[in-house]
Amino acid sequence: MVENESKNLNVGLILTVLLVGAIAAILNQTVLNVALPTLSTEFDVSTTTAQWLVTLYMLVNGIFIPVTAFLMARFSTRQLFFTSMIVFSLGTILCGFAPTFGILLTGRVVQAMGAGIVMPLLISVVFKLFPVDKRGAAMGIVGVAIMFAPAVGPTLSGLLISTLSWRYIFFAILPFSITALIASFFILKNVSEPTSAQLDVLGVIASTFGFGGILYGFGIAGQAGWGSVTVISALSVGVIGLILFVIRQLTIDYPLIDLRIFKSIEFTYSVIITFFVNGVSYSAMILLPIYLQTNRGLSALESGIFMLPGSIVMAILSPVAGKMFDRYGIKWIGIFGTVVLVLATAVYTNLTYTSGIILLSMVYVVRSVGLTFVTMPMTTVGLNSLPGRLHGDGTAMQSTIQAIAGAIGTAVMMTIMSTQTNLFMRTATEGQTESDGILYGINSAFLGALAFGMIAVFIMLLLSWSIHKRMKKESLRIQ
Repeated sequence: MVENESKNLNVGLILTVLLVGAIAAILNQTVLNVALPTLSTEFDVSTTTAQWLVTLYMLVNGIFIPVTAFLMARFSTRQLFFTSMIVFSLGTILCGFAPTFGILLTGRVVQAMGAGIVMPLLISVVFKLFPVDKRGAAMGIVGVAIMFAPAVGPTLSGLLISTLSWRYIFFAILPFSITALIASFFILKNVSEPTSAQLDVLGVIASTFGFGGILYGFGIAGQAGWGSVTVISALSVGVIGLILFVIRQLTIDYPLIDLRIFKSIEFTYSVIITFFVNGVSYSAMILLPIYLQTNRGLSALESGIFMLPGSIVMAILSPVAGKMFDRYGIKWIGIFGTVVLVLATAVYTNLTYTSGIILLSMVYVVRSVGLTFVTMPMTTVGLNSLPGRLHGDGTAMQSTIQAIAGAIGTAVMMTIMSTQTNLFMRTATEGQTESDGILYGINSAFLGALAFGMIAVFIMLLLSWSIHKRMKKESLRIQ
């Protein structure tokens, strides 16, 4: 009895320490969304340029996360988490004191390098500590903490900008990372021990050029145009880099990520759904603050308050979604989640100057309900379909896709907004203003997000059918 209590206490302490670090990392993803207009004015850069503070953070995450499969095999849980928190804290301090936009952007890169390991490490630990029939509930509890950050991020950001300065956004994050850093030194125990894994340096280089080229191409397309030599070159480098990365991983003994994970059709479907759902999710977190502040005259704080109820609902419902997953599986809750997400996103494709703010906030709540029944359950169903020895690779791939999806989704929606705004202004008649053009661009971008959501629904139906067929075969085999 005492032994069991001790084990339970250790599990609780390990997860608590990791969750504090995860809150810092995820808070850092969303906290700048409502601050982009302020930072654009502060450093005299365009909104599209300021948006790179968000996109580049996610991009570096996406580039760095593939290495986490190697890092989790090569180093102990304690070593890895402690180092990541040191790097993240240094980046946060650099951002807080940044005198120029370039240094602020550099600080974001350093933050992303530290944060990139946190989520894959957390999920990997959960799958090591909990059996299959308990993982949904465990991931649901993890989701509460993970969704706490988006819940308070925009509101905290708006409050600090309105009362103090944008610099205090980073000073507010610092206590979380410092607490996690100190706790990891004194409390955190190792869940796994290091092995003699080898780093695929050429794979790292190929993935960096692959993901980096694609993201850069999407990011500048709105300004330079899709026919620009720079855009075409960047996208070409990206595609070639990804092809070389895949070939490399399939032909070496110690791949950066073991691509045999994609032999599982359920894992493959889960990754595709995650990509499109994250693209939809991040697009709204960028576009809505721009609409509320530019077209409706709301402050940064009011924009944060607008998004707060939806994020709180996600945190509250996350354990419910986890328990429902353990009991019923992904089939119906996944379809429900993606359909609700699409219907709610459709409302934002027709924003006007007189759209009811309260109504739009309630739609955001409904949209958040849909996301809750897709995000953590989708991670769980994908990893459950893999054998234990591939959980590290699966976690790294899922986290990579989440980061890259957020970056690509944001870049694509911002590109659509910028392109359509410019098109509107070129054909504008007398009396039409730049604000009208931005509104037109935002509506067009939400149409792009809607297309992402509809693809997610289609793939979810394929996943549900695949699971149905597998369960039917297993039932016949037992009989």
